[in-house]
Amino acid sequence: AERGRLPDALIRIGIRRLLRQRLAEEHAADPEAAAIRYAQRIEQLGRSAIALETDAANAQHYEVPTAFYREVLGRHLKYSSAEWGGGVENLDAAEARMLTITCERAGLVDGQQVLELGCGWGSLSLWMAEHYPASRITSVSNSASQREYILGVAAERGLENLEVLTCDVNRLKLDRQFDRVVSVEMFEHVRNYRELMGRIAAWLVPDGQLFVHILFDKPASRA
Repeated sequence: AERGRLPDALIRIGIRRLLRQRLAEEHAADPEAAAIRYAQRIEQLGRSAIALETDAANAQHYEVPTAFYREVLGRHLKYSSAEWGGGVENLDAAEARMLTITCERAGLVDGQQVLELGCGWGSLSLWMAEHYPASRITSVSNSASQREYILGVAAERGLENLEVLTCDVNRLKLDRQFDRVVSVEMFEHVRNYRELMGRIAAWLVPDGQLFVHILFDKPASRA
């Protein structure tokens, strides 16, 4: 299908068949069986690693040359959602607006120790380092090319309060604590929330806070 050798009509038939199969597996028509299936899934997640197939995801998304993302993202290279309210008319401004909102909702103030999990190409990390110069920003990415890019931009801007760690979240160990832990569109890749939350709790100071921006699907019945 990805090679363009199958007509769309045939691909759609295949997709519908797979969807019907998945709905049957999840007992969509039987609420009681679906509840049991859900409980089993939660129990399974609790035995899993924090994230699965991180190397494959890294190769697919994050080791793509930065030059490509300069062509398709805004000036901040924000590899997550922008915010188009408030009269915003272009992608650069929408990225900046979302970065501002994120910092406000995370309760950031200058002078904090901040940890960002899953920093992408550093849009939020660089924004925090620039707008909160007395803060110390520690960012974590599973991509060597992302780290190289972020540190290069930080050097160009004279930002010395930003550290970037290249590490798989499954193996991440930190020996210090933070006032804030922030994560933007990284938890979608997480499988074992309980394990990750336990580690984050240990990384936070007693009155520290975690801010998570996560994508989710809102069914029409709850809209």
